[in-house]
Amino acid sequence: MIENVFEFDQELHRMNEDELRILLRELYLRADMAVSQEVDTGRTDAFAAKVQSLFNRLSDQRSQDQAEKQVLEAQKTREIHIAFGDSPLGSIKVAMGNVPGRSGRRFFSMNDYYAIGPLSDLTNKLNVQRRHLWLLERFHMSEHGRYAAQGIDELLHINQTISSIEEETRITIWYANNGHERTGLLYAMYLLRDRKSPIYLIETRDLYPKLFNTPEIQYEVRGTGEIHSEKLLKMWHHCEHDEPLSSEERRQMEQEWLHLSAQPGHLRLMQDGIIQSVSEDAIDEFILQKFTEVASTRQPGEFIKSARIVGEVLGHLEQAVGDTFIEYRIRQLILQGRFDMEGMPHAMRFYSIRLAGS
Repeated sequence: MIENVFEFDQELHRMNEDELRILLRELYLRADMAVSQEVDTGRTDAFAAKVQSLFNRLSDQRSQDQAEKQVLEAQKTREIHIAFGDSPLGSIKVAMGNVPGRSGRRFFSMNDYYAIGPLSDLTNKLNVQRRHLWLLERFHMSEHGRYAAQGIDELLHINQTISSIEEETRITIWYANNGHERTGLLYAMYLLRDRKSPIYLIETRDLYPKLFNTPEIQYEVRGTGEIHSEKLLKMWHHCEHDEPLSSEERRQMEQEWLHLSAQPGHLRLMQDGIIQSVSEDAIDEFILQKFTEVASTRQPGEFIKSARIVGEVLGHLEQAVGDTFIEYRIRQLILQGRFDMEGMPHAMRFYSIRLAGS
């Protein structure tokens, strides 16, 4: 018997496509039957009406998406902006909203998290499946659950979209020099290896202090998603007359990708400006260090919310590994017996930890 949303989430992951279709069809038929009975009895089933409305909105949205897609396909794409994640891409869209040439401008997110998980040759479907499975096994019960929701087809769509950009399209890639976005950049360059399109880079992490820091205010960004759209627009204007990458620069990045993707480590960190592929437990001691610092302000042996420790690590770790990965490593430290746990590890806000034996 399914008793809560987490057990239901697990059950959904076990279902195949046919089972999901049967479930949705049964849900629709029961809602439709309940709404039909309202006409005869005069009684209102608000839940059934909401379910029926949900299905109607789904159909309307699909029709709208298809209409928008047809309009976009009829327009010529002269310029495409690529970012690594929905959050930075959304800010870039806002930033570029009033720049002339809007109708011929497109935006695309390479929506995977390249700092973690196995790489290998991601143009091979089998390797993409292996990567997806690795991520799914570790993160499907996380608060975000993105890897559970993101299917193989969506990941393969990245390859198809990037590698089929028209030759005359100007390509601008926005990235910060961190493990996630730098790895994504190298992968994008590899996918674009046969394209003749001019490619321009806007490296946001190093550019930010040059444009915006003052003697009074010093701020260091770790990712493009941290930057407000107004500042992204200023970055665009600063770089709009730069030269595209040369053939040699492009070849160097392609080779860098081939080297990096062949490395065995499942975590990518920046060290002295260079991506290093390391074992997934590389930040465990840092997590333990930050826990000890927080615990020093509490009563001895007191349990501390996992989310509190995740936030502490995220705020001080000078790497773009993400809160989901940090919380995964905390759960691994629990399994290793280095942390005691109180609560249920459905998500970081539902359980607390302390050093084992304290």
